[in-house]
Amino acid sequence: MRVCAIDIHHHYLPESLLEAARSGKSSGVVAKDSKPGETAISFAGASSFNVPQELAGLKERFEAMERGKIAVGALIPHTSSLGYPLEGNDGESWCRGYNEGIRDLTAKYPDRFVGLAAAPLQDPPRAAAVLEHAIKNLNLRGGYIASNVNGQYYNSEFFDPFWKKAQELDALIVMHPEDVAGSEKMGPYGLRLICGNPADSTLSLAYMSYSGVFDRFPDLKLCVLHGGGFFPYQIGRLDQGFRVRRGPRAPAASAAPSEIMKKNLYFDTMIYRTDTLDYLRRVAGADRLMVGTDYPYTLGDWLTVEKIEALDCPESEKMMMLEGNARRLLKL
Repeated sequence: MRVCAIDIHHHYLPESLLEAARSGKSSGVVAKDSKPGETAISFAGASSFNVPQELAGLKERFEAMERGKIAVGALIPHTSSLGYPLEGNDGESWCRGYNEGIRDLTAKYPDRFVGLAAAPLQDPPRAAAVLEHAIKNLNLRGGYIASNVNGQYYNSEFFDPFWKKAQELDALIVMHPEDVAGSEKMGPYGLRLICGNPADSTLSLAYMSYSGVFDRFPDLKLCVLHGGGFFPYQIGRLDQGFRVRRGPRAPAASAAPSEIMKKNLYFDTMIYRTDTLDYLRRVAGADRLMVGTDYPYTLGDWLTVEKIEALDCPESEKMMMLEGNARRLLKL
């Protein structure tokens, strides 16, 4: 099979953004070299976190793309680096700088990369404006958000200005877990990432599905990474909750989660096992799946293309998952 895959789960942090933060030019952001090969970043006085140099590097990236049969990387931000703790104006400035850095790499390698935009979702009207600018002026192809914003999930109308703009632009929004609920209990064995990440995506999607977000924005397109968290694999339980809850616990949505999944949701293929991927293909549809590697993280699956190639399904469905769906949704 030819090398054609488009990787929707391909993290990147521009070196230009790090340099601006290290020099003190990014208001509210502190960045300094920490242990070798890493930079410590802090937003608005919050706890610092380390980002590895691979997020900005290209040599290892191209090597991994070659090994993994990835033709095009859809560059997404590093989720902890979205800057949600920043005040609105500082958050907007940070995200615009992030998007310009992504634009610069896609312009340098137009055949290898496309970009998705960071947006300051702590201030949804600003986030809407940043998304529009990124798509119309920087040639980015969608937006990128965390599963919650400083612990606030998407079950209120607070975020509606952003959803409205995404729908108006017909822009794919890609969601990645961050600020995981209950993570204080997940320290041992790295369970915060292993269990917590998919759990927080599931929680976020459940809030959106039950609260009526997709009633207000019926054409919203949302891609949830890590194979959708646990959402597609517990869809029967989510549907049962939709059917049986009454009174104050009743969902506000008009459609069951399984209906929303078939209409509004998309997933990457980063779930490691061919049999699990085959289940996701059957329950969600081949037209809902895109390649995801989670580069550059070791918990990723940089050879996920092999799992798609190994599926027992028509070649036409494999091509949709490898490139067709991404080309359609990212308008390539």
